[in-house]
Formats: sequence, structure tokens, C-alpha cells
Amino acid sequence: MLSFPVTRGIRGAITVEANKEAAITSAACRLIQTMIAANQVDVEGITCIIFSVTQDLDACFPAAGARRAGLTEIPLFCTTEIPVPGSLPRCIRALMLVTTNRQLRDMRHIYLGEAAGLRPDWAASVMVEEEDGGSLSECRDAKADPCPAFRRTILDIAPYQPGKPISELERERGLTDIIKMASNENPLGPSPKAIEALRQSLSSLHIYPDGSCFELRQALARRLDVEDVQLIFGNGSDEVIKMLGLAFLEPDDEVLFCEPTFSEYAYTAHLMGARIRALPLADHAYDLEAMALAINPKTKIVFVCNPNNPTGAYVSKDKVEAFLARVPRDVLVVFDEAYYEYVTAPDYPDTISYVKEGRNVVVLRTFSKIYGLAGLRIGYGIAPIHLAELVHRVREPFNVNTSAQIGALAALEDDEHVKASQDLNNSGKAWLYKELSRLNLEYVPTETNFIFFNLEQDSQVIYEKLLDQGVITRSGGIFGCPTWLRVTIGTEAQNHRFIHALEKALHS
Repeated sequence: MLSFPVTRGIRGAITVEANKEAAITSAACRLIQTMIAANQVDVEGITCIIFSVTQDLDACFPAAGARRAGLTEIPLFCTTEIPVPGSLPRCIRALMLVTTNRQLRDMRHIYLGEAAGLRPDWAASVMVEEEDGGSLSECRDAKADPCPAFRRTILDIAPYQPGKPISELERERGLTDIIKMASNENPLGPSPKAIEALRQSLSSLHIYPDGSCFELRQALARRLDVEDVQLIFGNGSDEVIKMLGLAFLEPDDEVLFCEPTFSEYAYTAHLMGARIRALPLADHAYDLEAMALAINPKTKIVFVCNPNNPTGAYVSKDKVEAFLARVPRDVLVVFDEAYYEYVTAPDYPDTISYVKEGRNVVVLRTFSKIYGLAGLRIGYGIAPIHLAELVHRVREPFNVNTSAQIGALAALEDDEHVKASQDLNNSGKAWLYKELSRLNLEYVPTETNFIFFNLEQDSQVIYEKLLDQGVITRSGGIFGCPTWLRVTIGTEAQNHRFIHALEKALHS
């Protein structure tokens, strides 16, 4: 029997912290994007959206949230509800009308935050259907020289855009006094113990590395109180992410994460021909509640960047535990904790405890950040034995070079250098908060060694003006946040120079 498209309604609701434009816009954007993601809605199939808000909210702003969600051509209607005694305060309701072949029973209604109490039967539903596949564009002109057949999935991979190197800025603008505050490197540099250990090892570079990273593996296993086989070493934690993809992802599997975030998750999914489902952040951190709703039978890996890059915000232990309680047992959850050593929040989750419990959880960490070994490229994952044994099968032989292993082992034992790096970061963070507030710039409180802040203008313009002064930062346009800028917390001198250059850029 033929199924003809009909108009269906998807209901949603969310509460707002305060009657402010930014809060209402952000909440409405989150609600709409979650409704779209959970129902695999084709934007062109949305007929209209009707918003209603309680009388303690301004009805002018939900539409701005829908526009932020990308619905620039959809008719939107906003109204204020008739007050009802005992109704939930500061609540936005939405009715999204869509043209679809799906049955009414298949519609997933989304109730987030305190609004989940309005319809607990709908809020508890976490299963959604598989999204339709899209076509890929051709990578070569038909008249171009012929090339061998290639894997079509690579067309979805956007080449990584690293922070501008100091040498490049020197060549471009003839500058010599340059500071780099773009790539979240440790401004104190590597551990002195690591430098000395590397110096002593130079005469043995003609010998292949220890393929099992034995000495580093034993030392790190003792420190983390895990079995040595549970450790997966890689050429940066990036390679561990790729190995997880190689081990677990099949074409048409789904990878779930929020964005903006670290681009390696999407890269790995596209490389393996898997689909991605990217949800918006909530308060600049991963929206675990919406992610639980978006998991479906095709979901294979869920990435949680905590604290998140580029925003610096984190999700708490309570939110993580509530999320894991809703994740099906056959879904792999990967916590990327590259900035773990910088975290000061008391309610940050102890994710390694989930690994020790044997859950399908992998924790990623790195020696690139606080340990100051970004140039050596070494990171690692901690996984239950049943997962680690599978990942070890796809690891390249000698994937971690000798210098990286020696440097990491020495740095791991230099607690004094780690403490000095933490203290420098904490004092620099407090000072930069104060200065950004003085400049009336909104920033995201961070649990990392960088700060993400809103210029409320084209950040690329300010980025270029900072480059003219020899200060390299990271423009938010790369992350889809064109008015935001990310800056690494540096030494006291670097921080002062950055603020001086920023103030000059803002007023020039």
C-alpha cells in the first residue's frame, strides 16, 4: 500500500534559566536542533514551527533560536500562553509541523530539563530511527585527468586546520617577536626531566622503538591502578580515536557527538564510512540529555569531549552517571579527557572507575598538553580488557617512537613540573577572567588551559589584527562560531601582552 506524505506534529518543551534574550535564544535553539536530530527531520520538510512561552518569558526571542538552528526560511509563530495556575515557570513549548511518510506513533516528542516532568512518558523515549543517506558530490571534474577509483567516504573529510605556526607568521609578515597562544600548548614547555632523558637517548635513535611501550606501560598502569593490557598507546590520542574507528565502525554505523568540538571524531566516522549525528552543545558543554535521546539502533560510538574543546566547559559526574544509565550496553562511550590534568571542578567525573567496572567505556588522555610533549605526539586510552584486546589488533607496529616513550616516561614522574603548570594556569585564568570582564567580553568559564570568549563581531578581523602585533590566537570561525576567539592561557608576560594587543585591536 502506497504511503503518501502527510503533515505530522512534533511537540517539544524546555525550561529557561532567566527571562533574558541570550538564555531564551539558546534554549530554543537547543530544543529545535534536538527535535530535528531525534526525528531525522529533513529541514525542507518543516512546514512551520509554533512557539508558545509562559508569561514570565519574552515571546520575541524563541524565533531567534530557531534561526540560529539554521531554519532561515521556515515560517515561525510565537505567542504568550494564557496563564494557568501551577504551570511550569519559564517554559518554552514548540509544535513543529513536518511533511513526512512516517506514522504518528513514530514521532519523537522532546521534553528537556525540568520540562521532562510535563510528559515523562515521552521524555523517557530514547529510540529514534535511522536517518536517510545523502548523496556525495564528485571530487573531480569530468574533464580532469583520470584517477584510480577512490573511497567515496573521504569526500566528507575536511582537512584539519592547525593553528598558525610561528615560522609561517615570520615569513608572511616579517615579524620576529611572536607569541603563540593558539594551540593550547604548555607555556612552560616540557619537563626538564624529559629534556634530559631525551638528550641521553639520542645515540640510540637507529634502533626500532619498543613496540609494546613496556616501561611506559608499566609506570602508567601503576599510576592509574589498571592492568597494563588496558592501556592503548598512540601517536597522539588522535591515533587512538582512529584505532577505535578501525576496530568498531562499519559503513552505516552511527557516531554521536556534540559540536563545536574536536574534529577527529567526525574524521574517524567519515574515514570508516559511518554516519555522524552532531547535536548542539548546552551551556557550551556536551548535552548528555539530548544525546541519550538521539541514540538509536545504528549508534555504535558516542564521543564525549570533557572538558570540551573549543569551549572549555565540562559535564559533571551526576550528568555523566545519569547519561550512562540510559546508554544501551552495546554502545561504546568514549570520554576524551585531553585536558584532564587542568580540571579543578570538584564534581568532575572519575571516568576510569567506569572502565574498571568493565563497562563499554574508553577514556582518552594525552602527554601533549600539561606534560608539554605535543611535538613528540603521544597519547593513550584506558579501556576494559575485552575492548583493549580488539583495539590492539589494529595498532600499527612501532606506532609510538622511542623519543616519545622516553620523554613521556620522564614527564610522568615529574610531579613538580605538573604542579607548576597547574598553578601557572590557575593564576593566569583568574587574571584573564578579570581582564575580559573589564573589556565587557563574555567568556566561558574553563576547566582547561584556554579561554573561549565572544567578541560580538567578526573574530577573523580581530584575529588578523592580533597577528599584526605578533600574537597568534584561534579564530572561532573554524569551529562555526564566527564571533568567538580562543586563546591559550600563557605565562604572566604572554597574558599581559595578549590583553594589551586585544585592547588595541578592539579600538583600532
